[in-house]
Amino acid sequence: MKPTVNKTVSLDEPVSDEDGLLYAAHRKVYPQSVRGTFRTIKWRLMVVCLGIYYLLPFVRWHRGLGAPDQAVLLDFPNRRFYFFFIELWPQELYYFTGLLVLAAIVLFLMNALGGRIWCGYLCPQTVWTDLFYAVERRVEGDRRERLKAAARPMTAGRAAKRVLKHAIWLMIAWWTGGAWVLYFADAPTLVHDLATFQAPATAYIWIGILTASTYLAAHPGRAHRRMGPQCRLQMRPRRAALLIEEIIRSASTRRKGRRLHRL
Repeated sequence: MKPTVNKTVSLDEPVSDEDGLLYAAHRKVYPQSVRGTFRTIKWRLMVVCLGIYYLLPFVRWHRGLGAPDQAVLLDFPNRRFYFFFIELWPQELYYFTGLLVLAAIVLFLMNALGGRIWCGYLCPQTVWTDLFYAVERRVEGDRRERLKAAARPMTAGRAAKRVLKHAIWLMIAWWTGGAWVLYFADAPTLVHDLATFQAPATAYIWIGILTASTYLAAHPGRAHRRMGPQCRLQMRPRRAALLIEEIIRSASTRRKGRRLHRL
C-alpha cells in the first residue's frame, strides 16, 4: 500500500490519480429563466419585499409632541425602538427574545408544512439574487445568449455589457446599504446629510460594509447557497432524529449483548 500524501489542489482544476479523474472542474452556471404560476408569485413577493425594505423608513407615524414620527426607528441615542404603535425600552428586552423564539418556531413550521418556502421565496439572499439575475438577463440576455457569448472571444460590446451589469449591481448594493442605515435615524434628514456629505462617518462606513456584503452575497456568493443559516437549521431536526435513533439502537444492542452473556 502506497503512503498517503497530502496535496494542495485548486478547485478550478480537475484532480486525478492513477485511476482517473476524481471530480470535474468547476463550470460556470448559466441559469435559464422560467415562467409559470410559482415564478409569477416569486416575482410579486420579491417586489413586495424590496418595496417594504426600501420604503419603510420613509413611512410616518404620529406619536405626539417630542416623539419621532418615523414608523420604524432604532433610536440608539435615546435607547428606544419604535415600530408603529409599539415603543420598546432596553429593559423590555424580553419582548425581543420572545419575538426571536416565535420567529424560529414559525421558521421550523414553515419547513415542516411547506418545505423550503423561506429559502425559495422570502430569504433576503434569494430576493436579492433574483434581482441580480434579472439585471443580468436584461443586460446580457438569457442563458442561450450568454452561452454563445462565452464561447466567443471577448469583444468591446461584451465588455461594455459586463461593466454595465456590475455597475447596476453595485448601485443596487449601495442603495441596499443606504436603506439599512435609514432605520437608525430620521430617513429624510439622513438622506439630505448623506447627499451633502454632512452625515456622521459611521453612516458612510456602514453603507460601504453593507454595499460590499450585498454585492458579494448576491453575486459571487449566489453559487454557494449554504452561506445562509437556513440550510443548517433545516438539518437540525433531522440530525436530532438520527441521533435519537442511534442512541436507541445502541441501547438495544447492549441489552441483547447482556442477555447473550447471561445465557
